Amino acid sequence: MIVALQTPHPARVLACFLAGGLLTCVTIGTLLVLRLQETSFVSGSRPPADPVLYIGGGLAALAVAAIVQRRAPPPDAPAAKDGEPSFYERALRRGAPLAFLAGVVLNIVPGVFPLVALKDVAELDWAATQTAVLLTGFYLIMFTLILAPLVSFLAAPEWTATTTTAFNDWLRANTRRVVVVVLEVAAVYLLFRGILALI
Repeated sequence: MIVALQTPHPARVLACFLAGGLLTCVTIGTLLVLRLQETSFVSGSRPPADPVLYIGGGLAALAVAAIVQRRAPPPDAPAAKDGEPSFYERALRRGAPLAFLAGVVLNIVPGVFPLVALKDVAELDWAATQTAVLLTGFYLIMFTLILAPLVSFLAAPEWTATTTTAFNDWLRANTRRVVVVVLEVAAVYLLFRGILALI
């Protein structure tokens, strides 16, 4: 986010990244949902996809949380030196067209939690247009960390730049803790749903 705010046209860069990510997620998500609807994996009163995805996703979240926690540096360890900028950072620095490309590339493969949501949407057995509208709303919520600063920047650019910088500094210092807590909460939720689906 800080990288985008340091460009000459931050609102345009954020908007293009959001557009690329949203277009990719909604398109791929709709295709996956329609494909799932053609299978027996999500049909019936007790779809076999429920326990498989819920329990599998919960166990995957716990595994990733354990890895992140184990690799956390000691409290008094010196901060690691900044390495080479990532593809995402380089793309944002080069302007809106590459920001759009970054949004596309970084969202081609759905994560575990979006896959669970896509399975739930597939069970609704809606038409393609309805599915695309629902997924657009879902992914807009998922992109809140991009959408909120974009809207805020259009209204109050200086305040947004200052606040976003402070938030990023806090997040950088607490990333591991935040990631572990989010993954553990998500794991408990998914495992609980998976157990209910088996009963």
